[in-house]
Amino acid sequence: MDKAFLKVVFSGVVKVFTLPFRLMPVKNNRILFTGLTGGNVYDYSCNPKYIYQYLRDNYPGEYEYVWMVNEPAKYRFLEEEGAKLKKHFAVSSFPLMLTSKVVVSNGSYIPWFAFRDSQYVINTWHGGGAYKKVENGRADAGGAAAKRAAFSAKNINLFVSSCKLQEEYMIRSTYGYQGEVFRDGTPRNDLLVRGEVDEIAKKVKAFYHIPENGKVVLYAPTYRNLSTEVCFDADHVSHGLNAKEGDWYIISRYHRYQNDGSNVRVVGENVINAEDYPDMQELLCAADVLITDYSSCVWDYSFLGRPCVLFAPDKDEYTKENGFYVDVDNWPFPISDNMDDTVKNIVSLINDNDRRRSYLDAVKAHHEELGSYESGMATRKICERIKAVTK
Repeated sequence: MDKAFLKVVFSGVVKVFTLPFRLMPVKNNRILFTGLTGGNVYDYSCNPKYIYQYLRDNYPGEYEYVWMVNEPAKYRFLEEEGAKLKKHFAVSSFPLMLTSKVVVSNGSYIPWFAFRDSQYVINTWHGGGAYKKVENGRADAGGAAAKRAAFSAKNINLFVSSCKLQEEYMIRSTYGYQGEVFRDGTPRNDLLVRGEVDEIAKKVKAFYHIPENGKVVLYAPTYRNLSTEVCFDADHVSHGLNAKEGDWYIISRYHRYQNDGSNVRVVGENVINAEDYPDMQELLCAADVLITDYSSCVWDYSFLGRPCVLFAPDKDEYTKENGFYVDVDNWPFPISDNMDDTVKNIVSLINDNDRRRSYLDAVKAHHEELGSYESGMATRKICERIKAVTK
């Protein structure tokens, strides 16, 4: 049976089950945060994390915070800060979810959990740019997917967008959302846009015992489950760069939904596995070079003005099966289907000044083409909105 259909049915069941909780008064100073609910990564991350930290630091004592997480034991430090922790899908969480004045999510719960009209739901989303199509925008999306999109659209009061084309293609068209769009960028990218990354880079390097002057390549592929094998050889990259550029360290981070049965593999002895690192944005701060494929982390990283290349041996299959809002061949990042050319692209962006200038010009033009909303002030402005809503 279609998973999308089952989720539609489930959302109806949940609404009936939670009816008694909908009679409880909404607490005006209660704010609930939730990241994505599945996969192998920390819940305390992405845009909700940065919004929470700003509120915690700038409005002490004004709010009651609730965090929805998969493993509460991981986040006892949040309880020490005064926040409440609730496990995803626990019945005891439903009263808090339905009595919080503001709900901050980067996509979870919104497609199936019916919040109340008196609540203010902010969907910060979890990716920037206008790149790979989301589920509802693919050619094989059925009627159930369309119903989920419509449900989501009605369940949101403010949708955060990174750029004009994301608003047009994904938010307005795919989701059919006609409400207010926040057009000042994404909280998780504020530090990257402002370039305030040096201390975070030192933190990451210290965590992985990398010298401060060591250089980092971050490999961060997106999720897919296709027939084409994608094999990233970390030693090949390390040897290719060390021969020309000194000491390099390769960090690998799979997508949160990637699993052992996937066709994406990282091989090599000289690679640091960063699947359990709590914050992807901090890894981006530490990376001197990013290698990815179709991940929206290219958008985040592009604001640092550092080399980013695409390793995409399955480009044709991915294009056919998933598709893009903006064709991958029109992105400004050099793309290749083999490790030799991937290394050559990196080296040329580092050593060839003309190539580097051309690349940076192309990235700037890309931001303009997509209509970037990134301001470096997104977190503060969203928190000001929350302050106004909870008055």
